Amino acid sequence: MLWQLVGGVRGLLMLAGLAAAGTLIPWKFGFMFLDPAIILPYTAIAILFASNFVAGGVVGQDDMGTIRGVTFGGTLYGWLCWVLILGTAFAALAAFRDRVVLPPAGMLTALALFTACVAWLSACLAALVAVQVFTAKAARDLMRMGFFFIVLLTLIVPRFLPAAWRASGAKVLTGEQLPLLLGIAGPVLVCLGFLALRRIPILLADRHLGLSITGE
Repeated sequence: MLWQLVGGVRGLLMLAGLAAAGTLIPWKFGFMFLDPAIILPYTAIAILFASNFVAGGVVGQDDMGTIRGVTFGGTLYGWLCWVLILGTAFAALAAFRDRVVLPPAGMLTALALFTACVAWLSACLAALVAVQVFTAKAARDLMRMGFFFIVLLTLIVPRFLPAAWRASGAKVLTGEQLPLLLGIAGPVLVCLGFLALRRIPILLADRHLGLSITGE
């Protein structure tokens, strides 16, 4: 089952392809790659792989214990994929520049914890979506639509904000307070994930009630 949840050969090829593509960014930016504004978007990797994992394992499931297990597994898988791809990028940077340079330990720790929280929320939302559809493809497509909608908002909305607000946002992304902000945001994401997970038994009960009424 684990082989199917990670996507089989296709899933591993996608992971390898993203790891290879991720080396192009440090090759282009050099040590500027260590800028938090460049590293932070790598968090999206955890969202993609965590949601794909959970969507494949939750569709058609009725047992809440299994759903929780798949959700935790998807969180771990998404986080490990992030570690692998970002680690490959750091290794590429070291190879290109002939020395190993990493972000400050505090920043890297905060980013790792934040990414784990993001992966958890993504896994929980994917589970919530998966119990309401009939195929894993439908669940994955809905999660991707939601993800790209959020990305689109982050690209478009700043264009309509005052210049002072944009400057403040850029300062936050590159300032010393970013690890603190990530540390504050992480628990919020975890709580939202638990709220999404708590909604699933209600949906399952409603589905069973509907089946009993129709006699199926």
